[in-house]
Amino acid sequence: MTDRQPSVQVPVAELEANPYPVFHRLRREQPVVWVEPVGMWFVTRYDDVVQVLRDSVRFTTDAPGSTIRDTFGAQMLSADGDDQRRFKSACAAPFNTRAVREGAAALVEAKVTSLLASAAGAARAELRTGLAGPLALYTIATVLGIPERHHGAIRGWYDAFAESLANFGWDPVVRQRGHQAAKEFKALVRPLLAELATEAPHSLLGARAAMAPPPLSEEEIMGNALIILFGGIETTEAMILNALWAILTQPGILALVRERPDRLGDVIEEATRWESAVQSCTRHATEAVVLRGVAIPAGDTVQCLLGAANRDPSVFPEPDRFDPDRPNLAAHLAFGSGRHFCLGAALARLEAQTAISAMLARWPVLRLENPLRDAPRGMEFRKPAELHIVLDDRG
Repeated sequence: MTDRQPSVQVPVAELEANPYPVFHRLRREQPVVWVEPVGMWFVTRYDDVVQVLRDSVRFTTDAPGSTIRDTFGAQMLSADGDDQRRFKSACAAPFNTRAVREGAAALVEAKVTSLLASAAGAARAELRTGLAGPLALYTIATVLGIPERHHGAIRGWYDAFAESLANFGWDPVVRQRGHQAAKEFKALVRPLLAELATEAPHSLLGARAAMAPPPLSEEEIMGNALIILFGGIETTEAMILNALWAILTQPGILALVRERPDRLGDVIEEATRWESAVQSCTRHATEAVVLRGVAIPAGDTVQCLLGAANRDPSVFPEPDRFDPDRPNLAAHLAFGSGRHFCLGAALARLEAQTAISAMLARWPVLRLENPLRDAPRGMEFRKPAELHIVLDDRG
């Protein structure tokens, strides 16, 4: 095939609202396709996505075209090789399954209890600002060691980060906002490092600052803190909201998790496949590569569409059907694959299960006020903009 000459057109605008019909067509007709409006290749089949994500020699995250590196600087998600291993190993301790269970579970449970108590007696609630967002921010910022007095400032920078990381068109205004938000974050956190080393030595930032010699430079600590913070908020907030939306819209699922609380984990896992919070992983070709018969020139950007791979019928039969009984639930790629597999996956799962379980236990009535209005949206990061829940049908 001739480079950069797609035989099918990709309606990019449709991907924001409902990308799955487009993904189905691309998988059938041209699973590796150049998309001129965004200047990158789309890869939509599960096996191809896995191949690209696990090949860090020919497909790298460390490239000038990385919006993540441009916004956050050097950190684990835009590095490969020795630097990536060094960054990730220096930050991994609080995020392994045992550390999450022993170190974060009580923290998350207490925060969920506090957030839900604020809705006591209410007939309705909006759960992005009332539960999912505050929980995700509080948990990841606390794991890092950032005092709660600074959490409001972080929330203020969040939208600038999200827009900048999805700024594949390199809009200069969006880029500048992202740079400014990162600069302000570093100005806030840098003076805290010495304080955290003595007052919060078990936090991630405190532990790194206390080590001598430090495994990361101060600038590397800042960059990795930024990507952990953003990922911890975005992935978890969206995972909770998307799972709740699925539970309250898919027939029989709410009844299932009420009758069988032990099935909630399976339901959340299926929701994570069905509506992935992060819809894509970006890579850059280090050399000319042929993928499924398509020649990709060196230097080109390759967008691995996780949302498409997670609905590949060759892996997930009847992929548009919500089915928590799938035998291969854990095979989804919502947290990526390979060396860049999401560091905070265990923590995100814990937060989602704790929050939703507490909601189910607290309220006998749970329904969406307007399912269509609050449906997940987004091409790069996908979730409801708001999620309005009815908690009491009386009156």
